[in-house]
Amino acid sequence: MRKNSAEFLALAAISTALVFLVGGCASYEAIHVSGTEPEVRLNEAELPAGVLKERITEIDTSYAEPRTIYRVSHSLGTSKDSVSPGNNYQSLWRGVRACSWLALNHQDPREKKKYALEGIYLGRKARQKTSVQAEAYYYSAICLGALLDVLKEPNVERLQEMKYCLEVAHELDGTCDYGGPARVLGTLIVETSDYAFAGFAVGTLEEGIATLEAACGKAPKFAENWLLLARALADAGEYQRALAAIDKTFACEIPADYSVEHKNWLIQGQNLKADIAIKIDDSVPATAFEPK
Repeated sequence: MRKNSAEFLALAAISTALVFLVGGCASYEAIHVSGTEPEVRLNEAELPAGVLKERITEIDTSYAEPRTIYRVSHSLGTSKDSVSPGNNYQSLWRGVRACSWLALNHQDPREKKKYALEGIYLGRKARQKTSVQAEAYYYSAICLGALLDVLKEPNVERLQEMKYCLEVAHELDGTCDYGGPARVLGTLIVETSDYAFAGFAVGTLEEGIATLEAACGKAPKFAENWLLLARALADAGEYQRALAAIDKTFACEIPADYSVEHKNWLIQGQNLKADIAIKIDDSVPATAFEPK
């Protein structure tokens, strides 16, 4: 399950943020990493309510599956063109969402960096509009993680901000993106748990498992939560619990906005089941599985 060394360097850098996180998190809203985040050009004109409603529909339609670079880029562009006193936050957080997807899925590292930086900027703008909605915090954290993955170098301020955003998102709405805040944090803890000797661990494997269980509790019908929990349990040698989690993965509904990913999660779950069968001397049959 462990990532390759380049991927782990970025993950370890992210984990370092948890060490530096202290009380008074609201102060992180003032953080700006000088000379890195671009000032994105946004609409400044007030738009009629009817136009804003149509724009939000267009933004969400462009982001809906099947997602492509072109479609999500269009969602981002419409978000930036639709910022207006009538819907400042609604357009901004959707722009951050689009940036997070583009930063994770674009093939060009330069474009990944560009979208990650743009998402960080838009996320801060959105959080200035309201501090009681989870979306901007959550997708800001993903953009920060994507930037760290591209740069392959630690940055304490970015790491602090990422951790802050995840914790606030979880507190405001733990169900955001199907338990996303706990899912991201739990995976981070699990992936770094073997690196305590280097000062990178943010918790124990057991703590990571507990956090992933919290994600499952927030969205029990979302397959990725159970798949990640199963992987963590397998890492801990708790094979029967891992198999039970895999069965939960197979039983999950297909989410309308993650249908492509859902099929991949089922395939990964079957592969994990086969790996566990080998580890316990083939005492658990690894039957063929065809995702619907």
